[in-house]
Amino acid sequence: MSDLQNLGEFGLIHLLTEGLPPDKTVIKGIGDDCAVVRIGGEELLFSCDAFLEGVHFQRHWATGEDIGHKAAATALSDIAAMGGIPLYALITVAAPPDTDISFLQDVYTGLKHVFSDSLCSLIGGDTVSSASGLFLNVTVTGKGAGGRILYRRGMMPGDLIMVTGHPGASAQGLHSLLHEKDAPPSLLQAHRRPVPRLQEGLFFSGDPAVHAMIDISDGVSQDLMHMAQCSSVSVYLNSGDFPFSPDQIAYGNAGGLPALDAFLYGGEDYELALAVDPEQADALQKRFSSMFPLPLTVIGHAAAGDPELWMDGKTIKSGGWDHFQELK
Repeated sequence: MSDLQNLGEFGLIHLLTEGLPPDKTVIKGIGDDCAVVRIGGEELLFSCDAFLEGVHFQRHWATGEDIGHKAAATALSDIAAMGGIPLYALITVAAPPDTDISFLQDVYTGLKHVFSDSLCSLIGGDTVSSASGLFLNVTVTGKGAGGRILYRRGMMPGDLIMVTGHPGASAQGLHSLLHEKDAPPSLLQAHRRPVPRLQEGLFFSGDPAVHAMIDISDGVSQDLMHMAQCSSVSVYLNSGDFPFSPDQIAYGNAGGLPALDAFLYGGEDYELALAVDPEQADALQKRFSSMFPLPLTVIGHAAAGDPELWMDGKTIKSGGWDHFQELK
């Protein structure tokens, strides 16, 4: 049998979960941003995210509040990706015995601020010791808004592909920290304190023009490939339409990670990517811009064909964050 580096994160998930028994209450199990379960006539959302020192963060470049904020935002972004409303959170914390108490208080300050702003109640969890570094696991639950949940599947040939915000900014912020390069504050903020797009997700779930959605956690190319595979379509991207901010362009031009590479293969942006009826896309953008101080940009379209990615007339490989493989 191959090792984890060869198998990869998503291959491992498939291997370990293959053959799980069906459950008639489970509408959607493994394979989307949240599991969806029907309980008492209501569709509920479930997701969990791990946050490990040395993998997801380094203490020497993040405060305790930064760490708590990002752990909560990362988990809540899965609810946003389904167009859902967050309800409750549970947190497991594993920390070395010599961890400073004030540092852990700061971590929880960051967690509580994000959950409070998102109207998500922190209702419990667990605490254990750790032999190596801080570990957080955040479980969140939510519910569908108005009876409609958005999935990764549902993208149709002809749909326009849109993204919120400026994907790639977080990867450039991380690059600057790893390589000790100066970077604009906006890029560092994008990496340290991402914003879960909960209100935006609710807006999209309430509009029938939106057919499918995902949050950008692993890089635009990899996450769009997930949508393409779930929907059995090809994706065509136009790099000239990618919404780079001036700071992203400036950082790349100054010898940092190029904005294009960060956009396609970065990750940890927690922006939303969505497939939209082309006849209603302009109206959707106008309504969105009237409600949110955030760009919503068309970056390509879906077409009939095998699940693959094209950019500027050429096929490209999907790639991004994978816990067991080098960046592809």
